[in-house]
Amino acid sequence: MNNNRLPRLKYIEPQTVEDVLELKKKYGKESLILAGGTDVIPLLKRRNISCRCLISVKKIPELKNISFDKNEGITIGAAVTLRELIDNKTISDAYPILSKAAGSVAYNQIRNMATLVGNVCLDNKCTFFNQSKLWWQSRKDCFKRGGDRCFVVKKSNHCHALSAADTVSALIALDAGLVIRGRSDTRRIAVEDFFTGDGRRPHHLQEDEFVTAVGIPPSESGWRHGYKKKSLRGSVDFAIASMSLRLRSNGCIAEDMRIVLNGISTKPVRALKTERRLIAEGIRAETIEASAGLLLKEVAPISSIGATVPLRKRMIAAMLEDLMGNVTGDAQRHPEKVSIK
Repeated sequence: MNNNRLPRLKYIEPQTVEDVLELKKKYGKESLILAGGTDVIPLLKRRNISCRCLISVKKIPELKNISFDKNEGITIGAAVTLRELIDNKTISDAYPILSKAAGSVAYNQIRNMATLVGNVCLDNKCTFFNQSKLWWQSRKDCFKRGGDRCFVVKKSNHCHALSAADTVSALIALDAGLVIRGRSDTRRIAVEDFFTGDGRRPHHLQEDEFVTAVGIPPSESGWRHGYKKKSLRGSVDFAIASMSLRLRSNGCIAEDMRIVLNGISTKPVRALKTERRLIAEGIRAETIEASAGLLLKEVAPISSIGATVPLRKRMIAAMLEDLMGNVTGDAQRHPEKVSIK
């Protein structure tokens, strides 16, 4: 078997959302949605996943649009690529944190194909799982392959594949939501609530459903944004840790904020306790340093190949300090602390 080739399957390009739903009904578990294909196609080639029918949504007009409403905010269809998002002036002006996060995904060729919705629906990543079928022939299956073990966390009783999508933390910081279509109804769910924390089935999505759009509330004045991604080889790699920070403040008084991380656990993590502490105690060098310690306890990063827990903790602390300094304009730094560049 040549793992560089796709398995035999049906490839269908429906013209409407209703056609997609009929195909999902017909093929059920044996169907997959294809938007950009930058994640699904490699998974199929390596036989990490399988399907009988690949349903492309690229030619459905309503899914290719970016629309703006002053009351509802912006809606980004499932077939909108990251390149289209980055080049959209409305998005870059109103939601700069999202443009920066999208620009951190892989490299230009990938961004030209990959979609925002596809990035949100990215399967959780694991160095062990994302190997070829030939590699797995000499090993017992892990939880994500239907087995009874996790190779990342020994003796664990569940899968620890990591949530790795670069844009997710920015979307959660922006209070974004997803539009999900099913045969019986259309529902909306916050991006923050879309993730299960189970590496085997990471999203709250039924077999007959698919995500048709991302919706972001109208941008309000007074908010400042920051985004950082740390990886071994720059944007070409999945993040060891990524962080989005959104802050509304009056001097040293934080009125509201969002601190969201991804790439460190089985789902994105919003640091609610750290947010509340900074809001209560104000934005000063000593409170930021103390909050970094609380943040590390709250998010509890896990280890994986190439990124140990101590390394992730150092990066997370450095990112919080840097982002808080960037969005507040605070020039104070602690030279004795290690800063990961």
